Amino acid sequence: MKYTEHRVSMPRVICLALLICANPAFSGGSEYTDLTFSESTNGVNEECPQWILNNQVLIDVIYYGFDEEIHRGQLVADVRVAGDLQKVFMLMLVIGFPLESVMPISELNWDDFESMRQNNTSAFNFRTVPFSDRLSSHAYGLAIDINPVQNPYYTGSRIFPEGAVYDPLAPGTLYHGHLVVRLFRMLGWRWGGDWYEKDYQHFDKQLEKIEFENVHNHCTWPPGR
Repeated sequence: MKYTEHRVSMPRVICLALLICANPAFSGGSEYTDLTFSESTNGVNEECPQWILNNQVLIDVIYYGFDEEIHRGQLVADVRVAGDLQKVFMLMLVIGFPLESVMPISELNWDDFESMRQNNTSAFNFRTVPFSDRLSSHAYGLAIDINPVQNPYYTGSRIFPEGAVYDPLAPGTLYHGHLVVRLFRMLGWRWGGDWYEKDYQHFDKQLEKIEFENVHNHCTWPPGR
């Protein structure tokens, strides 16, 4: 599958995504065994309340890489947004939107800056907004950062990750009108590319901060299998 400009209609995307879900070649044939939920949350900040952890799920995803190959990855996020994220990943796969890496940030010692440097796409991380004492939406599993190197975070005169350049024409880059941005908005998410201090990699969903019971902590591919 080659990378092409994103000009696929949304109904076509949905149809193609359903075909992918029905194709055993993309399902891996069985539940993934890369990380368990316990491993994906191991070492989380000790200040993280247990109810927040209880709301999280490990999400198996399929994605198209910059190497033009299909890969399996995993995310940790709030159970209420797991379906949204699986829809977005299906869209990115169908349109050939490349990702560098998709792994829980626990694999990078919960270091957001290192995750950005490694161009890792990730969601849950119990942390504050950089350079503040305010909890991030990532702390609740209600946010995701996508391709940080292509979609950097600007704050003041600084850019993260260091040395990143925002070029809307480059593969893996998000911009106004992009199908991925449009789908997130349709699903009720905000995009950091709309903010005064641009955070092109960032999407979040504003939901009530409450605990859910009997959460099954692993979502397999395809959704609902």
